[in-house]
Amino acid sequence: MSVGSTSPRPDRHANASPKLWLAWSLLGLLGFIWGTNFLFMKMAVAVVPPLEVAWMRTIFGALPIAALALVRGSLARTDWRFAHHFAAMALLANVGPYVFFVIGTAHLPSGVAGVISGAIPFVTAATVAVALPAERLTRVKALGLGIGFAGVLLVAPLGRGAASASAGSPLIGVAAMLAGSVSYALALVYARRFMVSLGLGPVKLATYQMLFAAVLLAPFAAPGHWSELAVHREALLALVFGLGLAGTGIAFVIYYQLIQILGALKVASVYYIPPVVALVVGWVFAGETITLVQAIGATLVMAGIFYAIRDRAG
Repeated sequence: MSVGSTSPRPDRHANASPKLWLAWSLLGLLGFIWGTNFLFMKMAVAVVPPLEVAWMRTIFGALPIAALALVRGSLARTDWRFAHHFAAMALLANVGPYVFFVIGTAHLPSGVAGVISGAIPFVTAATVAVALPAERLTRVKALGLGIGFAGVLLVAPLGRGAASASAGSPLIGVAAMLAGSVSYALALVYARRFMVSLGLGPVKLATYQMLFAAVLLAPFAAPGHWSELAVHREALLALVFGLGLAGTGIAFVIYYQLIQILGALKVASVYYIPPVVALVVGWVFAGETITLVQAIGATLVMAGIFYAIRDRAG
């Protein structure tokens, strides 16, 4: 009995190891993709207004997600009875963050915007604690919140001469990035209160969110900058492929597959990667400077993420 029960284990481990190696590699790729999004936003918003950037990102990002949903047979006519929920989730999880993040990136260096976006986990912890009484703000979450926001203040270029250095209003930029993080947090609150009990899969929900977001943004996007994008090919590639197809659509497909393999808690470790990638990519490709204070601030932001994720895992 003992031989028969133990002999299959080496084979299972041998089969599992390549799969786990691939999963962790994909996790690194996902963090890299999300980290480069801010440089792509910066490139796109230099040619196209923020609302149009958000709208086009939504349209091109929806293509891989909708394709996955169709292949899986996830969509049905009966889904439309939840249209009001899809619209609410689209507003909170797509329209709000996409618009605010583009505005924030327009006023900040792309690397700084990427680091401040790392506030999502601990902003979520604070928002959920206020909106859902059952999710109280524990000491660990409060510690992560304090450390993380201290990091944001160090990273944010709010000192003398900051406006000229970032070619915009840093205060507006920081406020917009934090507003986008709060919008994501409110989407989580809404999902927990109204969506979880519906039993909708993430692919179905994401597909409808993206489609509804495209409809909600269309009246305000004022499309008509294709001629400018045709001239600035790098901005066109950044917007359509970097930010839309890869940065939104393919990134979600990878994220969904990783949750199936690793579980949501392990996948949450991806939040450590984008702030570092955003700083390095902005420095290498956009010539943005990284001060010692900002490097310390980025470290504190990641420490805040650590405590937010650690508390949730516990």
